[in-house]
Amino acid sequence: MNPFLEFRNVEKRYGPITALDGIDFCIASESTVALLGPNGTGKTTLLGCLLGLVRPSEGEIHLRGAKIGDRDRLRFGYLPERLALYQHRSVWDNGWFFAQLKRQPAVELEHQLKRVGLYAVQDRKVRQLSKGMHQRLGLAIALCGQPELLVLDEPFNGIDPARLDELQNILRVERDRGATLLIATHTISAIEPLATHVAILLDGHLAASGPIDELRAAHAEDSLETIYHRVARAQAQEGAMLPAPTKPGPTWKSALPSSRG
Repeated sequence: MNPFLEFRNVEKRYGPITALDGIDFCIASESTVALLGPNGTGKTTLLGCLLGLVRPSEGEIHLRGAKIGDRDRLRFGYLPERLALYQHRSVWDNGWFFAQLKRQPAVELEHQLKRVGLYAVQDRKVRQLSKGMHQRLGLAIALCGQPELLVLDEPFNGIDPARLDELQNILRVERDRGATLLIATHTISAIEPLATHVAILLDGHLAASGPIDELRAAHAEDSLETIYHRVARAQAQEGAMLPAPTKPGPTWKSALPSSRG
């Protein structure tokens, strides 16, 4: 059986800089994948390749066994880290603009604004919103139309701790209805209760990927944050022992470290 989503040797180069170097991993249907890594490691570039915003230099991305196309992406929901909104228009006006682009009725936007707790402030200008409210409006837009794939880039940024449980519950409901979630985040504590799978990007390389339970067993460790730091340390030590590369970008292969620290 084909995986739901598959990255096949995806590379992205910007002149002498290699942003992504041979990314290979699969995503199962109805899973929640935590995409982890420090700033500048390629997470947003990888999401851009998936969404058609960035053209890979090499490799392909497949959806249900076939090369992904623009028609497939119409069934995706996307929340970028920095959402471009019309600051002097209302919450409703902004949501309605994007809902129409997605060919969704007003009742669908109303439903999603209620889910994220913004329906009561639908007439408020976007420039008057807090950062967390910006994020929730972006999530409502992404949720419109019941997308089969939700791609979220730093969805927990600016979210009030009192709202975090609500956001996590919304994401659980989405997975339970059959959506697949790919979430790039630095907030490991927020994604850990949700994640079924993990992919760790370091310096444009896939350092580890797979079901979270398998990573926990491999490292004899329950904490995802501890596993992440162990993988990062092992990758740094491996890189330090290698000779200088003869071409731009690292040349070693990504692998799941077996070291326990």
